[in-house]
Amino acid sequence: MSKNLVIVESPVKAKALQNFLGKDYSVVASYGHIRDLTTKKWGDKESNNGYEIDIPKTAVKLNWAVEKRSKKYIQEISKIIKKDKPESIYLASDPDREGEAISWHLADELSLLGEKNVNRVVFHEITKNAIVDSFKNPKKIDMNLVDGYKARRVMDRIVGFETSAPLSSAIRVGGRATGRVQGPSLLIVHDRENEIKAHKALEYWSININLSSKDKIDFQVQLKGNKQKKDFYLFDIKKDTKIPIPNEDSAKELEINLNKSDFKVTSISSNEFKSKPRAPFITSTLQQSASSELRISPRRTMEIAQELFRGIESGDKVLNLITYMRTDSTFLSDDILESTGKYINGKFGEEYYEGVRTYSRKSKNSQEAHEAIRPTDINNSPEKIKNKLSDQQYNLYKLIWQRTVASQMRDSITERTNVNIEAKDNNNELYLMDAGYSKTIFKGFKILEDSDKDEIAPLLKIGDKVNLKSIEKKQNFTKPKNRFSEASLIKELETSGIGRPSTYASILDRIQHHKAIIIVRRGIHRTNVGKTMMNALQPIFGDHFISLEFTSEMEKKLDEIADGTLNWEKVVCDFYENFSDKLSKLKKIGENNFSGDSEKPSIDPSISHHFTDIHCPKCSGQVELCGGEDFDRTEGLRERSHNCEQMHMKWIPIKKKSAKDDGAFLGCEKNYDQKGRTDHKSYLPEKCWTSIGRNRKNNLEYFNEAILSKNKKEAISSKDKK
Repeated sequence: MSKNLVIVESPVKAKALQNFLGKDYSVVASYGHIRDLTTKKWGDKESNNGYEIDIPKTAVKLNWAVEKRSKKYIQEISKIIKKDKPESIYLASDPDREGEAISWHLADELSLLGEKNVNRVVFHEITKNAIVDSFKNPKKIDMNLVDGYKARRVMDRIVGFETSAPLSSAIRVGGRATGRVQGPSLLIVHDRENEIKAHKALEYWSININLSSKDKIDFQVQLKGNKQKKDFYLFDIKKDTKIPIPNEDSAKELEINLNKSDFKVTSISSNEFKSKPRAPFITSTLQQSASSELRISPRRTMEIAQELFRGIESGDKVLNLITYMRTDSTFLSDDILESTGKYINGKFGEEYYEGVRTYSRKSKNSQEAHEAIRPTDINNSPEKIKNKLSDQQYNLYKLIWQRTVASQMRDSITERTNVNIEAKDNNNELYLMDAGYSKTIFKGFKILEDSDKDEIAPLLKIGDKVNLKSIEKKQNFTKPKNRFSEASLIKELETSGIGRPSTYASILDRIQHHKAIIIVRRGIHRTNVGKTMMNALQPIFGDHFISLEFTSEMEKKLDEIADGTLNWEKVVCDFYENFSDKLSKLKKIGENNFSGDSEKPSIDPSISHHFTDIHCPKCSGQVELCGGEDFDRTEGLRERSHNCEQMHMKWIPIKKKSAKDDGAFLGCEKNYDQKGRTDHKSYLPEKCWTSIGRNRKNNLEYFNEAILSKNKKEAISSKDKK
């Protein structure tokens, strides 16, 4: 019998702690979250949605229930406590609000709250030193953090549960819901989509001139402007109301003048620029970098990071590779700073080591006094442990390791050379043009990168005459802002103070689940469902949970609850009182849509097929993503009729039990009848939407051929039957 009992979330984490703590400790796993708010049972009018709110008394009662899969683990832990009667019990869940809540749930369910021998231990990395130190300095459950969790959880439940049915009724599409943080996140995408659609493309032309120096070295410059008239020919997005070269005629006129001009080098200047390494990873920047550099989704990024934190089993040992992955802090411990400095000096030389560099956080609502996400041991280089990791684990670990090492290295130094050239035509018009070239002087932290991007500059001197070889005119059109990617949306959420490091991935998952957005070629598109949801919610909740300002302010209040400066029940009651008044308006819209009291439905119901703004390249109809029962009945390459063989888009997968049956439907609105039926569907097999580049092109060609071949066989079969 062990003197001490330690309770953690995962069995892998339990194994690691057992190795560090020894025989005096017994470590068991609770397997994650064990309780959640109860849910209303169908037909039970007396039950609630897990909360009872008394606004006049500013009182909130929460009703918790042990999750089905957790019951046996709780029972097993309870038996161990009764049998072994440990001297001390340690709750060692993750070091954040969610972890604090898990410890509180455990203590409450096991009747351990208030017991003197029950302690909370917190550590940000699973290493022997960190574990031993945390057990030397145990503390009690932080009820302020727990209260912050309660407030956040019940408000999320209020919005999610109470808006679901009235929202579905209002937009006439079942199974739709929003959330306290999902709503403003969708609003950001919605507003960007409206900006894109409102954009009017303006034509403009650019001119590049190919020149040759005296020693026959070719180079290219870009036309900038007219020295005498002060005309500026380069397009500036901020000044798109005035286009310097608005059409082809203007471009041709300039081309004629330039062909009659003499070209001369007027100035050459060189300047050195320093590039600083970026701060160590926090949760949001890790998700952004993994998305943009590794093409790993935020949710998958957090799953992999969790695996690296809790440990990779290697024989009898557990390899714990990184610190805790939910953090807003860029702080690095003294130990890791010292070991990183020694590594840089030994590997690259003293000239690459900057000394201790620190980074500060200036984002809205920055919190969590954790360390940055970094390796537990800097000497565990990615190549050293590559054979112990999957490809995705290796790539993410390499990203984290390189960012940590780079953060303590010297700046890179680049020399930028600018060459200015003037051209004088027969009318003494002077045209300005320039070119720029970069050369690395000192790599610094960029020595960790694989690429060499130095540009070769021509050998020119001031006063040199250069020869005109050719002129390239190019037609361009002004473009709207880019659609958000997963990475840029997370950055926008962080900047706006929406959500928390632990929630970014789930936010994206939820609004995708409700078909409010769809991700195509890494761009986030708002669907017609998302548009209609916003049209229903924004007029009513525009100053409440849909509002970016309101949500950001609420995040501050939740932080104040966690700090112990605000009462969580009062905050919830104030939120609910305002919310309830507005909810009745949404319910009325849904009732009017189905009662016939309104001559015209308040919300356009013509969105049940989830059309996007992407058009079929052959028939120009809007492309649709659909699923449900039709998808489930589809196996292999089975399609009904395919009239648009060129309609190929890469969609997010619709997961099924078997990976080989996974895929997505493509549909076209032009072939839908009044009842919503169509024979214009095709099944896109997995190998089409999972491949990119040349492989994707080949797979789509195979897909076309299969469709055409099947249609041909069906036609022959039909003819034979006749």
